[in-house]
Amino acid sequence: MSSLEFDESLLTGESIPITKSTGEIAFTGSLAVRGHGRARVIATGNETELGKIGKSIESIPYTRTHLQQSIDSIVKAIGGIALLTVIAIVIIYGVTRGSWLEGGIAAIAAAMALIPEEFPVILTLFMALGAWRMARVRVIARQAPAIEALGSVTVLCVDKTGTLTRNEMTVSEVQIDHRVIPAHAAVDSEDGFELLRIASLAAPKTPFDPMDKAFRALVEIEVITEELISVAEFPVIKERLAYIHIWRQGPSLLVAAKGAPEHIAKLCGIEGVAVEEINQRVTTAGEKGLRVIAVATAVGEAGKTESIEGFEFRFLGLTFLKDPIREGVPASVRECVTAGIRTIMITGDHPTTARSIAQEIGLHHPNDVLTGSQLSLLSDDELSEHVRRCQVFARVTPGDKLRLIRALQANGEVVAMTGDGINDAPALRAADIGIAMGGRGTDVAREAAHLIITDDDFTSIVAGIRRGRAIYANIQKAMTYVIAIHIPIFGMALVPVLVADWPLILVPALIAFHEVIIDPASSIAFEVESPDPKIMSQPPRKPHSGVFDRKEILLALLQGFSIFTLVFVIFLGNIASDTPEEKVRALTFATLVIANVILILINRSRTLTLWEALIKRRNKAIPWLIFGATTLLLLLLNVPLIRESFDLEALQWKEYLSLVALSYLSVSWLDLHKIITRRRSGH
Repeated sequence: MSSLEFDESLLTGESIPITKSTGEIAFTGSLAVRGHGRARVIATGNETELGKIGKSIESIPYTRTHLQQSIDSIVKAIGGIALLTVIAIVIIYGVTRGSWLEGGIAAIAAAMALIPEEFPVILTLFMALGAWRMARVRVIARQAPAIEALGSVTVLCVDKTGTLTRNEMTVSEVQIDHRVIPAHAAVDSEDGFELLRIASLAAPKTPFDPMDKAFRALVEIEVITEELISVAEFPVIKERLAYIHIWRQGPSLLVAAKGAPEHIAKLCGIEGVAVEEINQRVTTAGEKGLRVIAVATAVGEAGKTESIEGFEFRFLGLTFLKDPIREGVPASVRECVTAGIRTIMITGDHPTTARSIAQEIGLHHPNDVLTGSQLSLLSDDELSEHVRRCQVFARVTPGDKLRLIRALQANGEVVAMTGDGINDAPALRAADIGIAMGGRGTDVAREAAHLIITDDDFTSIVAGIRRGRAIYANIQKAMTYVIAIHIPIFGMALVPVLVADWPLILVPALIAFHEVIIDPASSIAFEVESPDPKIMSQPPRKPHSGVFDRKEILLALLQGFSIFTLVFVIFLGNIASDTPEEKVRALTFATLVIANVILILINRSRTLTLWEALIKRRNKAIPWLIFGATTLLLLLLNVPLIRESFDLEALQWKEYLSLVALSYLSVSWLDLHKIITRRRSGH
């Protein structure tokens, strides 16, 4: 074996190659980037570390989102109530009026009015269109329900390598004598270019090591090797942690060496205070997450290539390499803080590197770092306490990541996990929202994830969260509206059954006609509604909370009963004045249709009044909705054949205008509530 190094980033998240010695294990899924050696196979298939990760993924089931579970509960509850109501109506109607057939028709009408069959339409359409809108901001949804779940995320667990960073080593700066120079500036200076040139030459002719590639990215290697011929190479060995390459340059030899600072210093004969200064600089750089490589050179006579003995090496300086932060990451982390989302960094890197990256991206308490070895000593309960405050985890294994996700979930958090490596897959599957990187991500990670970021841009995750919140808010508005409008419809289908002398106003055909308005209205008008500009300044909704909290339920009930009161008063007043049954049915039904449109308009925004929303927020569906509802209502009441089929009577224009005014007045208290709430909050 000769200086064998492996890139194990897919398994461990560690971006720096690992040197292997005799007796150590080379893992399936890792990549040999330097040296050569022989190995004996000790495990295959599911017994390898890669196979164990695959088995752990298979054992973790996908879970339904909180919204799906909430909707299931609501539908089951309403379905049970509808069944009992149907039975009661048939019995009451049959006993009091002696007509079991009409009782069955009335029961069907009540069931149609009570059951919110729009819910499946809302979820299906909102998720499908939401996936399309997500794709426009470079977020692909593998599972549509995960889109709305983004809006409830309280913790974002981020894999460092390839997610926060670019997963590629770059030279950030160099030190020559006591001068520290940025790498891009060093290329333009004579001694800086010489340092980088020698560092590039101290590598194999075709390098695989990311560090070697980083140096060659700064200089035109084809130009600087044009007059050079490779003569001999001396790979890294334990006794000399430096790579040395001898090149023929005309009649003489050029020797390029780079490696661990202490070994390069020894090669150059540097001792005493100078070595202490180098070591101090290495320590300081390590605290910043930088890898330090020293560079030296020598010249000699041609023919002397068997060893490096006899060459007098000259110390050129130090180079500092890092895996750079992706552009926009710090700003995205700050936006997450504003949105009430806690960001946790999880990495396989050294704690010092993790701490430096955490400081650079702006995490709170970056010095509070917990390592994988420390995690292994904690019980599940102790870990649950630590994850409440710690935001940086280093040297973690795939099993550690899985434990962290489960500990956070045990605390009631809704967890989103980002990652791109095979080592991230189990945690991606276990998280409430698994987010894989599409460009750099492995197939295993993408298959385990719920969402895929196509451009590997951390800022796209924030855009996805913003869109997820908007989708959930619009779903909530749509369902509040659906519950509200079903109350007056159900009420007018039920109340006439309870009084023997009152005619049935809403027969199944009229209710079905009304559903033609409700379904497209709730599914389209609310789906295209633009999000609140301050949606990312609001905290996440409470974990495990249903689609309706007490406030939303109260809001829906108050709106529904307000409309029902109006419709019932119009119905009762006309019944008391002996208005013909056809006219009563027409007035009642027209009021329901008009109130339906008013409810849609007033529920578009939780902060803007109906009139403000019409002026300030563009919604392409609203004009078509108003036009469609008006046209259908006028056709129904004014085309004789249709009107007579439903036992209706035509209305006057004054009556239409009166119904519009009364419908708005019945729910105008909601606009007043919005104005008062805004003033109290200072907006």
